[in-house]
Amino acid sequence: MKNLSPSLEDYLEAAYTLSLKEGFSRACGISRLLKVSKPSVNSAVKALAARGLLEHEHYGYIRLSPAGLKAGAEISGRHALLKDFFVSVLAMDENQAGEDACRAEHALSPEALRRVGALAVFLKAPPRRRLLLAARSAMSKRKNG
Repeated sequence: MKNLSPSLEDYLEAAYTLSLKEGFSRACGISRLLKVSKPSVNSAVKALAARGLLEHEHYGYIRLSPAGLKAGAEISGRHALLKDFFVSVLAMDENQAGEDACRAEHALSPEALRRVGALAVFLKAPPRRRLLLAARSAMSKRKNG
């Protein structure tokens, strides 16, 4: 990616997520999804368009370029990997896991992300699955009791 700030990555991820459903997104949809103002979205869209990651019709559709689709998929994949790890391995609440994944996806190196993914696969494999479930149960009991 072309050195995007965490904020621009969030806007690109939102545009990508919305585009998966319809093939495009709109500023109002991104605004709702990220809970930000439309002027903030418009500013981010201009910055992303200047980097060749999307195209925006004035007061119209936002479409990701091939580079934008690739970058959006990468960002979304990092988020999904971390959220899954937080929920399935660390037994975190879905909402908290999503918020933490959003912050962590920008901070971790590709190597750290690769290793988190490998650890999740290792822990979720059948021979260790019972241990993972027992640990999650113990964490839940400790939290609730």
